[in-house]
Amino acid sequence: MTPQIPKRTLTTLMNALSSGVVPRRGLEYIAVGRKKETQTFVDDLEDTAEGGGAFRFISGRFGNGKSFMTQMVRNYAMDRGFAVMDADLAINRRLTGSKKEGLNTYRELVRNMAVKSRPDGGATEPLLQNWISQVRIAMADESGMEPGDIGSRELDRRLRDITSDMSGMVHYQDFVSVVSRYMSDHISSVDDSPALRWMKGEVELKTDARRTLGINTVIDDSNWYDFIKLWAELVVRMGYRGLVVFIDEGVILYKLQNRASRSNNYERLLTMFNDIMQGKSSHLSMYVCGTPEFIEDPNRGLYSYEALRSRLVSGRYENGYDNYLGPVINLRPLTNEEVYVLLKTLRDLHEQRYSYESGINDDMLEDYLNEVMNSVISTSMITPREITRDLISLLDTLRQNPGTTFHDMVRGRRLDADENPDDDIIEDLEI
Repeated sequence: MTPQIPKRTLTTLMNALSSGVVPRRGLEYIAVGRKKETQTFVDDLEDTAEGGGAFRFISGRFGNGKSFMTQMVRNYAMDRGFAVMDADLAINRRLTGSKKEGLNTYRELVRNMAVKSRPDGGATEPLLQNWISQVRIAMADESGMEPGDIGSRELDRRLRDITSDMSGMVHYQDFVSVVSRYMSDHISSVDDSPALRWMKGEVELKTDARRTLGINTVIDDSNWYDFIKLWAELVVRMGYRGLVVFIDEGVILYKLQNRASRSNNYERLLTMFNDIMQGKSSHLSMYVCGTPEFIEDPNRGLYSYEALRSRLVSGRYENGYDNYLGPVINLRPLTNEEVYVLLKTLRDLHEQRYSYESGINDDMLEDYLNEVMNSVISTSMITPREITRDLISLLDTLRQNPGTTFHDMVRGRRLDADENPDDDIIEDLEI
């Protein structure tokens, strides 16, 4: 029996699924299979909370659940006290490039920072402001003063004390100076803080940084990952358990026509991978999603970059066995049994959303699944995304056309075909 879901979550969930996109909310209600994969992510989060981290590639063909998997892990991480960042790569958002592509990725990551109280992103400024309030309250309790009497100098001293064990990190001094400046701007009610713009990667000229903030560093293509590491440590000082970063659409790098550009981006991936896996960062995990070609193609994929290939290629003893503890997690297709469970859940959610009885029983759903599987040459050609989208479309159509039967729709016939012989008799259901 599918549990009752909050109306807003249910509406968002169904709207997203019917459009073939991964919803931000409610994924736990439709999750099936993936137990071993999920356990890997759970273990990674525990390692991250203890000061370690993980870097993994998530591989799967389009529509096979990569985005679903990462979104579910994203929600799980927030529920358990982690801050998260996510970004989809694009032509103008890569890991490095000649036109600020790496900086654009950093901007997207910071813009999409999220925590449990702000799950849809945009949490950077509220997170900072809430922390400032907490620090002022704590200092006031210690001194017997009112929080409003705690000024910028006292906050600066406390900030540097809280972050003192970060002092060995690259760019720490400039980063903490900017955070201190933002604290001052916040308690002075400065609307357009140059410190906040700098932290978001919006200050591009060193002359501007020197003039407005008194530092000589700006966030750019060459150093943005160093600042992700600083954010990871800062959010821990704010009371979170660590930072989890998700980068989707890795296939964008695979599609780069210029070989030098691909190599530069793969080199940046290698640097980040080595950094996290060798323990040079802390409280930080990163996941990069892409198709099997993005990883395994020997001519243009990650395997074309020897240093990455040697780290990612399967071990000699795997021999076709699943390994969910290695650097690459290959998402297997859902079994027919798992898809069947998903179909039943979707039917129940559709009925719940519109408060009606569809009249579609489990046997009918089994017939539907068999019809879908028999209509393709290979079961590998059909994906959970397509099956999900098409079933919701079918349920929507049946609800709006009460004279139409489930079996007629599945077999591609219209009820009024005999009454309107001029109409097309056969309409294949797109599956």
